[in-house]
Amino acid sequence: MKNEKRSRYFQSIARHFLKLRGAPFFLSSKELDLIETWEKMKIPLQVVLEGIDRAFEKDRLKRVRKRKILSLAFCNLQVLKAFEQFKDRRVGTKNKVVGKEEKKKKAKAEVKRFLENIPCEIDYLREIFSQVLRLLSLNNIDEEELEQKEREIEALLFEKSLDPEKEEVKKEILAEYEFVEEEEFQRVFKLRLLKHLREVYKIPYVSLYYY
Repeated sequence: MKNEKRSRYFQSIARHFLKLRGAPFFLSSKELDLIETWEKMKIPLQVVLEGIDRAFEKDRLKRVRKRKILSLAFCNLQVLKAFEQFKDRRVGTKNKVVGKEEKKKKAKAEVKRFLENIPCEIDYLREIFSQVLRLLSLNNIDEEELEQKEREIEALLFEKSLDPEKEEVKKEILAEYEFVEEEEFQRVFKLRLLKHLREVYKIPYVSLYYY
């Protein structure tokens, strides 16, 4: 089980990074060593992925030169920053079990609040959030399943978002930044649109990582 978890850690990070970077579709030995370093530091998988996302977003939105992230090492600073913030959020928890239970309670309360006041424009999320509420009511929570629900929620949001919402976000990012490639624009657009929709409709996260 330990080896399987370790393998998932490495594969998930590699897959996520290569999806964002594009070719070449392999990691160097130094990049694999960096992932091993993160693992030894006990940086949770979701924190690493968050740091990688931040690195790409920061690089793409604020750069003035036509360059792109070529190595996982360029993400290290943002991963470490995300880890520090993660640890800050955990200050005050006595142990892992207590921390998880507190996160579970908070997530459950947020999901219940959302279901009670769900805006009609996004009523299509009612069923999946009801499923999440049932998952959060179980004694033993499958965090991987919650993370999968998080991805499904974002996929639904992106798929069913209205044209006026898309146009508003497009105008904002095109006014702020210049894009070299269409693929680059689409990635940033998706991130910004999802963030916009969550803020407008007060959509809670369901992964315990966010609590």
